[in-house]
Amino acid sequence: MTVHPRTIAAVGWSWLRSLVSHPVWALVLLAALGFGGSLAWAKARDPFDRIWFMVKTPEHGQTRGVAVLPKNAAKPLPVVLYLHGAGGSLRRSGNELRQMAELGLAVVGLEYDQTNMAAFDAQFIALHQYVTRQKWAETNVMAWVGFSLGAQRQLSFLLEQTEWRPEVLVRLAGGWVPELESFHRPSSALPALSGPGEPATGFRDSASGKIPRVLILHGDQDNVFPLADAERTAACLRTNGVSVNMTVLPGQSHTPMADRGIIFRAIGEHCLTELRGTQALSEYRSVAAWQAGAKPFLFYWLPALFWSGLWFFGTNHRHRTGNGTGVPLAASAASSGEEPAATTERKTRFAGEPTRLRIGLWCVAILLAVVAIAWTALHLIPPRLTIRDRTLTLARDYLIRPSQRADFDFLVAEAPWSGKRLQSLLTHVELAGYNRRLVNWELEDDLYRKFVLSPWVSSEGGEELNWRRPLWESLYPRIRRETDLTGAAGIVVRHLRERVSITGGENLPVEVETVWRRQITNAKGFERVYVAALRAVGVPARLNPQGRAEFWTAAGWQPAPRPLIEALGE
Repeated sequence: MTVHPRTIAAVGWSWLRSLVSHPVWALVLLAALGFGGSLAWAKARDPFDRIWFMVKTPEHGQTRGVAVLPKNAAKPLPVVLYLHGAGGSLRRSGNELRQMAELGLAVVGLEYDQTNMAAFDAQFIALHQYVTRQKWAETNVMAWVGFSLGAQRQLSFLLEQTEWRPEVLVRLAGGWVPELESFHRPSSALPALSGPGEPATGFRDSASGKIPRVLILHGDQDNVFPLADAERTAACLRTNGVSVNMTVLPGQSHTPMADRGIIFRAIGEHCLTELRGTQALSEYRSVAAWQAGAKPFLFYWLPALFWSGLWFFGTNHRHRTGNGTGVPLAASAASSGEEPAATTERKTRFAGEPTRLRIGLWCVAILLAVVAIAWTALHLIPPRLTIRDRTLTLARDYLIRPSQRADFDFLVAEAPWSGKRLQSLLTHVELAGYNRRLVNWELEDDLYRKFVLSPWVSSEGGEELNWRRPLWESLYPRIRRETDLTGAAGIVVRHLRERVSITGGENLPVEVETVWRRQITNAKGFERVYVAALRAVGVPARLNPQGRAEFWTAAGWQPAPRPLIEALGE
């Protein structure tokens, strides 16, 4: 039996009319469409795909894992297998996984057995087998990253197994493992375990002969695995022909909290350049640039807006046609010889001539509407115009508060604004002044205008100037509780390094706006964005003669705090 399309359309239209006629169900559907649109918008702006999976072992059951993949990178991707420390879990490792995946890596975490080494070996082998079957994984370039217990488990596995070997091994806050005893010899012992320049048997991959390059990151205040243990491990590996690079993290305990984001971004940078070459870091597409191209929120609310319009139209139509019979109220009343109540009410209300009060109210309403439209246009149209003498006069007289005119005049006189939009100038004046009222430190006007208000970071000219608002929106919530300039500067540089990579190479951006959007620069560009970020939150800052950021304190100009890890290899 076939159903005619017209029948389906008629049934659908009837159902839609009945839905419109019930306000409760119409509101429920509107809320569902709005909520669904919001979820779709959030999903579309999320720069990562998360793949949850289970790996099975013959004797130790199954365990859960997750792969975090960046949406903005071409697949297949280099793989990083990450193991959290003792007491950790996949749920609590989300920030670390995302921080590394942002660099263009497929980062895989595992909920491994933390008490049974045999169970761990089986789970880690099963994890490798799972990853090698995935199309998104470039399995011939793989790194292992372990923190604390995870670092211990990975090194023990590496020394005991011969089938699975990574290209790169990164150990964060790991110490000595018992398996190293069979390879350890005092530096004076001769001969070495293997021939000259050859690694010990336990470090050699029997299939390909590849030996992992090892990076050790260790805090000098670690009280779980002392720094001496990490140095002893590095010496043992080097004695056996393994390439080891060790970086001591000053002031860091076993579990670095404040600088954790910097550490894992540096680990991601190291893995990417080791697996894909030194040029890979400068070629990656940032999350910020990818999100800038995402569809706006309104796009995902179009179904809800469409339903609102349909509901409004259907409700008005129902009121015009009566109680759903399709017969207009006027026609129904005429057939019964009665005048509709609505018509009677309308005649009663508008029977007389317009009174003076009514005319006056209409005039006042029209006048207010004209004033509102003109005032809105004044604040929307001129800021989008190119700066000229006329637009500057207009802005000074009508768009700037009297208390801000001195700041406005300072910026206009400081350097030429020719070719820039008026909005850029207004944003610096208004937002810097607003931030000045929020922060807890007092600054003299001359210091404020030269080293906070001014958007020119260097003296080279041709700078991008639209940086204050994005930097302020990202940084001010983090420093709003700080009561001194030094604490605020430390928070600023930490967040900058968590977001922006510093590397060498050509064609890297150095202008503040572009660096913030692309999230990568060289040493020169980082100093510029550092100064701009300090100024954005009200900290007086400038470049010293050596091109390094410095900030003002009660004791005078001081070198600005440095990030824990600046560039790879430092």
